[in-house]
Amino acid sequence: MSISDWLWRACRFAYAGILAGLPSITSASPSGIPPTPAFGWGLSALAIVLVLVVAWARRHRRRFKREAAYQRAAKDELATILDNVDACIYIKSADYRYQYVNRRVTEVLDRPAEVILGSTDAELFDASVAAELHVDDRRVLEQGEKVVAEEERFLGADDRLGPFLTVKLPLRDANGVIQALCGISTDISEFRDIQESKYRLTFYDPLTGLPNRRLLFDRLEMVVRGTRRSERYAALLFIDLDDFKVINETQGLQRGDRLLRRVAHSLEETVRESDTLARLGADEFVLLIHDLGLDVERAAHAAERVAEKLLVQIASAQSDDNTLPLPVSASIGITLFANGQANVDGAMRQADIALQQAKAAGGNTMRFFNSDMQADVMARVHLEADLHQAIVRDELRLHYQIQVDERSRVTGVEALIRWEHPQRGLVPPSQFIPLAEKNRMILPIGYWVLERACRQLATWAGDHNRQALTIAVNVSSVQFHQTDFIARVQHTLESTGADPSRLVLEVTESLLMEDPERVRNIMLRLSKLGIRFALDDFGTGYSSLNYLKRLPLHGLKIDKSFIDGVLEDPVDAAIVSTTITLAASLKLGVTAEGVETEAQHQWLLEHGCGAFQGYLFGRPMPMDELVLDAHASPMTT
Repeated sequence: MSISDWLWRACRFAYAGILAGLPSITSASPSGIPPTPAFGWGLSALAIVLVLVVAWARRHRRRFKREAAYQRAAKDELATILDNVDACIYIKSADYRYQYVNRRVTEVLDRPAEVILGSTDAELFDASVAAELHVDDRRVLEQGEKVVAEEERFLGADDRLGPFLTVKLPLRDANGVIQALCGISTDISEFRDIQESKYRLTFYDPLTGLPNRRLLFDRLEMVVRGTRRSERYAALLFIDLDDFKVINETQGLQRGDRLLRRVAHSLEETVRESDTLARLGADEFVLLIHDLGLDVERAAHAAERVAEKLLVQIASAQSDDNTLPLPVSASIGITLFANGQANVDGAMRQADIALQQAKAAGGNTMRFFNSDMQADVMARVHLEADLHQAIVRDELRLHYQIQVDERSRVTGVEALIRWEHPQRGLVPPSQFIPLAEKNRMILPIGYWVLERACRQLATWAGDHNRQALTIAVNVSSVQFHQTDFIARVQHTLESTGADPSRLVLEVTESLLMEDPERVRNIMLRLSKLGIRFALDDFGTGYSSLNYLKRLPLHGLKIDKSFIDGVLEDPVDAAIVSTTITLAASLKLGVTAEGVETEAQHQWLLEHGCGAFQGYLFGRPMPMDELVLDAHASPMTT
């Protein structure tokens, strides 16, 4: 039973008691006989009831005050929370007027709440913005929909565009009738900036601002699909700066980066906005041109004109920076495709093949891809695959070509590698040695040659007639610059028992000029073992004479290209004569390579050359077929 029910019953009981005592009052004698007990009891009950009523009222008032204070605190707390939320929160009535706004709304609109409350959007925004907002509000208030939208034109005090992500919900009463609209608008400018930054990092090159490889592939895939449907030609151009590595090494990485940015800017000025210019990496750029028409000749002509403009723009990029004394040029490879003739990988591969052809032609030019290029590349790929198995399959052979002195006495041989392929036959060194140097297969091949040559020297050491002969071995630049090169040579000599003084290592001028001091130190250490050095193909490089005299060289070998012209070309004759004189002044021996006629032989003898090698004295051949008599008779040519 509640307190109010109890008080009501108590009042009724007291009232009944009072009524019960009333007759006693009227019948009392004038002599002042006291009232009856019933009347007194009723008054007492009434007094008690009154006291209880007052107590109850006070208690109820305190409870009401507590509840009111709690509600005010809750309201203030809610207002504080809403005012500190980093979002615009508002309520609109059914007539589209603002009933409530939090602090963020007043900050964004730069107006006090008193001005905003009771206003419509038409009074706060321009007509176009108000109209768009009203459309969404009607969907909420009239149709009861939940609306989620990006409001790009939710203007703030600084008149900037939001953007805001807005969620609008209907507010319903207990009967489900829509009474108002609640909106929450969150500023997503920072989120947009983060998304934009993430997008640029994912799809754009940070140095030049151009599309990167990933975005290029996406667009190339779209263009390839488009050509399958429309049969219109598109072009892919690979652009590679010539000798950019030299610029980085001589001018520094920062200037190299500055040049790349300048080149990218120059190229952007040349291409159409609808085309894609991307940076593939390092100094490589790619241009994707679409919609070149249905005719292949016109498409090729258009691509060629663009490539010519690109070469001019790249050359002009250097003129903007006087700190770069080196000329800047580029090589461009072009491939055309249409009607499903290529996929993404195929187009990229074809353009790269054409680029390599342009670079092989000397650079600063362009080349179109054709099927012959593809055939050459595939042949090279298959050759490289076979080369990896050549040593395992024991397909390499070592041939030797004799070297003679001025009296035609055999003084030694040069070891020359040959590849005896089971299907291709004898593969010339000019075909597989450059490939081996590129893919570093020259390392196992080079050590295989060295080991075989040293074993032959060890065999000759027991032959009185051949123990004084030398074997010359060509050393690749890749092999020479290995950190363990000296240790490998020393181990080979020790394991085979070869005499180091009978081993001649032939090096080229280009090798000597790669890190000269390091090369000199390696040569000095190997010379201490007794190994001799000869400078091969002398005259074809750019070595310094001052540097040459500091090296532990024992001889120079004049390149065959000069020997061929000593009888007809005065320049070649002068070069050879000067080389012989120079060698004598440096106390170096001279060997003429590629001597093929007796007339050449006699001319060289007359000018002081003391050693010879060439077809005139013997072709390269296996050791078991080699004639190593003391005197080698010139062969009939």
